[in-house]
Amino acid sequence: MRGRFFRVATAVSFATAILLPLVVLVPSRRTLFVGIYELVLAGIAIGTLVGSFRAFQPEAWMRSPFERAREKPGRPQAIAELDRIDRLVVLGAANEFDLHYRLRPLLRQIAGERLYGRYGLELDRDPDRARALLGEGLWELVRPEREVGRRSGPGLPAADLAEHVALLEQL
Repeated sequence: MRGRFFRVATAVSFATAILLPLVVLVPSRRTLFVGIYELVLAGIAIGTLVGSFRAFQPEAWMRSPFERAREKPGRPQAIAELDRIDRLVVLGAANEFDLHYRLRPLLRQIAGERLYGRYGLELDRDPDRARALLGEGLWELVRPEREVGRRSGPGLPAADLAEHVALLEQL
């Protein structure tokens, strides 16, 4: 600490010792010399500030980036849409109400997009072709006029949902 203070004081004294004779010998350029002096003092201040950062981790300045410890990457953020779909699947397996009003709209959307993209047919306008392509089990779930059963009735078992998803992927 004392050594750093001594170096700063020496640098400021040296700059001042140069400024004073210049101002006395060439008074018409006084503002120019004072401006240069201020820049030199600012440089000394910045150098001192950067040097003080070295005091926090002196070894870090001496090691190469390859010798420094590698930073471990953080866990990636969960994708919000996947979390939402996961919740819908869990709720749809829990009871009939959540299956009908939460999971079924998502399955209808996916089935409609797959049928329209591959075959150019709309789920609601051509139900006979859609039924033939989707199969009875999935069609009963996504058909337009499906009504909700008992609210607290059983939802869709995971094995059935896996079959439906596999069928949608094959479309």
